[in-house]
Amino acid sequence: MVPRTASYADSTRLALSPLAVAILLLGLLLTVAAGTVYGQGAPSAGARASSLEEEMEVEGVLEVLYEDRYDGSRLHYVLDAGGKRFSLHFAADPPKLHTGSWVRVKGVRSEQATALKPGSIDLHLEHALALESGNTSVEALSATLPNTFGAQRAVVLLVNFQDKPSQQPYTPAYATDIFFTTTSNFFSEGSYQQTSLTGDVYGWYTIPLDSTVCDYQKIASSAQAAATAAGVNLSAYSRYVYAFPSNACGWWGLGTVGGDPSQAWINGDLQLQVAGHELGHNLGLFHSHALDCGNSPIGPNCTVDEYGDTLDIMGKYSAGHYNAFQKEALGWLANGASPPITTVQADGTYWLDRYEAVGANPKALKILKATDAATGNRDWYYVEFRQAVGFDGFLAGNSNVLNGVVIHMGSEASANSSDLLDMTAATGSWFDPALAAGQSFHDADAGVTIAPIWASPDRAAVQVTFGTAPPVACVRANPSVAISPGQSQPVQPGTNVSYTVSVTNNDSAACTASSVALQATVPSGWTATLTPSTLTLGLGGGDIATLRVSSPASATDGSYAIGATARNSVDATSFGSGSATYVIAASLNVSVGTSQLSQSSPTTKRTVSITAVVTLGGFPVRKAAVTFTITKPNGAVVTKRRRTNTGGSALFAFAVRNHDPVGVYQVRADANLNHARFGSASTSFSVQ
Repeated sequence: MVPRTASYADSTRLALSPLAVAILLLGLLLTVAAGTVYGQGAPSAGARASSLEEEMEVEGVLEVLYEDRYDGSRLHYVLDAGGKRFSLHFAADPPKLHTGSWVRVKGVRSEQATALKPGSIDLHLEHALALESGNTSVEALSATLPNTFGAQRAVVLLVNFQDKPSQQPYTPAYATDIFFTTTSNFFSEGSYQQTSLTGDVYGWYTIPLDSTVCDYQKIASSAQAAATAAGVNLSAYSRYVYAFPSNACGWWGLGTVGGDPSQAWINGDLQLQVAGHELGHNLGLFHSHALDCGNSPIGPNCTVDEYGDTLDIMGKYSAGHYNAFQKEALGWLANGASPPITTVQADGTYWLDRYEAVGANPKALKILKATDAATGNRDWYYVEFRQAVGFDGFLAGNSNVLNGVVIHMGSEASANSSDLLDMTAATGSWFDPALAAGQSFHDADAGVTIAPIWASPDRAAVQVTFGTAPPVACVRANPSVAISPGQSQPVQPGTNVSYTVSVTNNDSAACTASSVALQATVPSGWTATLTPSTLTLGLGGGDIATLRVSSPASATDGSYAIGATARNSVDATSFGSGSATYVIAASLNVSVGTSQLSQSSPTTKRTVSITAVVTLGGFPVRKAAVTFTITKPNGAVVTKRRRTNTGGSALFAFAVRNHDPVGVYQVRADANLNHARFGSASTSFSVQ
């Protein structure tokens, strides 16, 4: 089961809005949290009051940083005001601005520094500001918009530390392949051939910093200084990446949200999942979350899993495509020459193209969920049809996703509002979040019903209805049939072999229980019985029957297909089949081979290893009796008996002594199993 826990950064989406509450939250963050979470003594009320100072207004450059850890994340907002740096804490609605934007901020200052989790980045801040929200407390004087199209020029600087100068966990060639082949291909496929990654890798450089220190700013400045000293023109690049061996930082990756140039830090293991994630931040993306509402896709009491989107590299569990909300933010969908998103405003059936395919057909549906009466900002449902293609290849075998549609929520109010919905919440897993064809999702508050009708490998059809939920029709589906074992052990002709037939009901949720009739399929002249011959299957449930199959006594050795079909008693067009194999092997299969003649002792003997392998119907036979018979060139005979091991092998080390004749020695291996099955094989070897 995928863990469903809200991380540190979730607080920005759940906080209250009044400034007084923001001040209280800041005080708790900077004082009480430091004692209860990180082991420092709890401060007094007087200490808390003294940490809150005057209201102030300040201008500077905004820096937004994501700290990505295996156990969660931290989202940092920092204002650089002419060398004085402020940590910004929002009670609600952080600004929809990126790193590099020039802003004016109004808030309440505190002189205390933020308490940091061990291994977190040290922002080197002496001041913190509590703000109501990005909408009311931050004024954008000039905004920096990320460049998300064309060739993204990146420089990757490989650095290690002065206490471990020889540590180089991967080669520059490997880093080049990860960034400028794999990650570039990821961008190209995800952007529908509109964006790529180009550039260079330099290093390794040893920087004047120990691996026991977590100082992201010094890593960056030292890496840039080393590269510049080596003749690298950093102004030729718009994206800086610093990659280094594992150090004291507890995070895997760190990235600016936007920035010109953007910056990303990769700590330790280098692979697509971290490169594509941090560069996603650099393009301007926040995380792809999951919304956990218990046993329902939506509801009043939901929590946010920061990395919960299992289908998106901006989540935690895969290196899949950015979702439609994220791609729309990048302009890779619904923008100019980019593939379209269909905004649904009326009842109807709408087509969706395979999400990963290049083309002019719609890649997502966008359906209104709600409008904020105060701000006019709208919340939307995004519907996608995903297939196991390209970087979404990890979906292979995921029948839930491949045969349905995936639904996210996103809001115009926040770029940090991408939420995957779980349409199979009762399973307790986030790896089957899709709404399957034949099922429907109804949002009573929005007055909308989403119902995928069918899905093929290339496209899907989705019915959208506004108003009250329409009656849901029962859609019969073929039951699933499986036969176990898939292949019998080898048996004598005429043997009765038992199989278990498992049948699963796949009808839609509006259907009642189904009765299915079972029928066996066997070769002509064989006999088969099914007990019982009819099964009653509850919705989503299954049952089993026993299939007994007998072959004629005259049947020859070989593998024979047998099967079972389950047909719906109400709808004869709804049926499923399964198959297995019945193996007949009356005789043992024996092979025998010899090794090269070896010198055991120059004066006494030489040895030849003789190995017999015994199988029955392709399976190794254990404890078969094997008689080795060696006939010498002069007619003398030597015999030895052995038993086969678990691999079906028996070994005889035959000694050729000095007085033995030269010439060809004939070898025969005769095997029997319980004096009921027999087989033999021959070979020879020469003595010079």
